[in-house]
Amino acid sequence: MRRHGPKWVVERVPEALGESRDFVSGIVLNLGLIIGVVIFRWSLVEIALIYLIEVAIITLLFFSVALFTPQPVAELDGDPWNTEPSSLQPIGLLPPVYWRNIKFIAGRAIGSGAFIGAVLTPVASRAGLDSDPPLSLGLAIAGIVLFQLTRIWRYFISNRSYQEKSPADAMEFAFAPVIELYLIFMYVIVPVTLVLASIAFTTDVNLDAWPVLLLYLIPIGAIRAWFGSLDPQTNDFEISFS
Repeated sequence: MRRHGPKWVVERVPEALGESRDFVSGIVLNLGLIIGVVIFRWSLVEIALIYLIEVAIITLLFFSVALFTPQPVAELDGDPWNTEPSSLQPIGLLPPVYWRNIKFIAGRAIGSGAFIGAVLTPVASRAGLDSDPPLSLGLAIAGIVLFQLTRIWRYFISNRSYQEKSPADAMEFAFAPVIELYLIFMYVIVPVTLVLASIAFTTDVNLDAWPVLLLYLIPIGAIRAWFGSLDPQTNDFEISFS
């Protein structure tokens, strides 16, 4: 059996933790949803609301990060991407914002915002968010924001790595939930719903009961934790903006 000395442990453990922290964070976030269902009796509507809020937060944060990335988008040609970009720096403590990034992001931001708003508004209304939002929902949102800020720090702020990124690099993170949602729909929602529907025809089962919701949340958590640990800037998955 191969033995590893203390030096190997000191070098390898931080590396392993760094590689797995997004996975662990994804597990923790989904555990929060499970706690919400079991303890706070969140409904399916409230779970959907939290997920949509998460998508909105991811979109807002990473679209904002894309404004500060100076490198050109490799898939695009033309003068804006082949010349030195013009910039402005309205806030001295922040990096400069690039005009070509604003133009690149604007159309996509409007479309994404309109779509998210159109879906989020009726769900929020049905969940009663406009009247008396529960404290547990606020804690869930705070956890989502904290998790996404750690990802921004890791991939864009640490060692000023944003200077080596293009706006497309940041927007890949913003659009990643679309792929995640497809995987969840195909591999969790459809098969679990079919199984539950077949059971409901033969037995008297309450499909809104929290044990039933766990049948969705546990596999969804596994997919989200795995997908959240992937790096969109590698070959883990690819989103094209050409």
